[in-house]
Amino acid sequence: MRPISTPVRPPRRSSFRRPNLLLAKTKKLLIIALTLFISIFLIYQFFFSGYFLISSIELTDKKIDNKYLTENVKKTLSEAIGKNIIILDLKDFELKIANKFPEIKEITLTKNYPKTIDVEFAEYPLVANISITTDVVKKTYVINSVGYAVKENMQLTTLPTIEMTADAPVNIGTPIVEAKKLEYIVNATKYYEDKFGMKVLKTTYKKNAREIRISTEKQFEIWMDIEQPFETQLKKLKKTLIKLDIYKDPLQYIDLRIAGENGDKIIYKRK
Repeated sequence: MRPISTPVRPPRRSSFRRPNLLLAKTKKLLIIALTLFISIFLIYQFFFSGYFLISSIELTDKKIDNKYLTENVKKTLSEAIGKNIIILDLKDFELKIANKFPEIKEITLTKNYPKTIDVEFAEYPLVANISITTDVVKKTYVINSVGYAVKENMQLTTLPTIEMTADAPVNIGTPIVEAKKLEYIVNATKYYEDKFGMKVLKTTYKKNAREIRISTEKQFEIWMDIEQPFETQLKKLKKTLIKLDIYKDPLQYIDLRIAGENGDKIIYKRK
């Protein structure tokens, strides 16, 4: 008896749709065209339109009253006016200002989109009044810790006073005293007042002689070698107080510049 075979059905064909190549190509072209349009638009806006061109320089710290410095910093940065804020390298300008104005301790430039550069800088602190005498005129200034004249024809009562001579008057924004020498003078003055409890009226800096002369409220001077540590010289004076009463004796000057065999030699003159 022959087995009964079951007829095999042919596989069902899945439905198949031919892709619309024209539509796909059209969509691709539209995407490319749109991307290209947006890119061109953005490039134009960023680099060729006037929207991102710098039009102003603004000082963010309004408390700085050094008009000479602020005006000259803004004048230097005016070279950025009209340039594209996006591609402008602010580090180059910061370096330029730092080199041009050594009286500035630090400076930060910030892009304030779309058209403004914000400026923030810090000056070295004011440390002394200084009086400059020349053959023609005597002028007063306030100088900062690196020896630059910041204010002219004025004095601050909270700062020590230094007197010196010069061949010619100085201008605002120029160095008057070397920073290390200035630091020496200011610190020596403070050290004397603290250790001896006597007010200093002024200090005369004799640059060529490399010495300072501290004028005290007792109307005598203390002569010191600016090339030697002021602590060492004033400690000599401290030891001498046993036999020399600087608070009561009528003195004209005390010379601490001369070093003896034991380093404690001083010279003084009575009135």
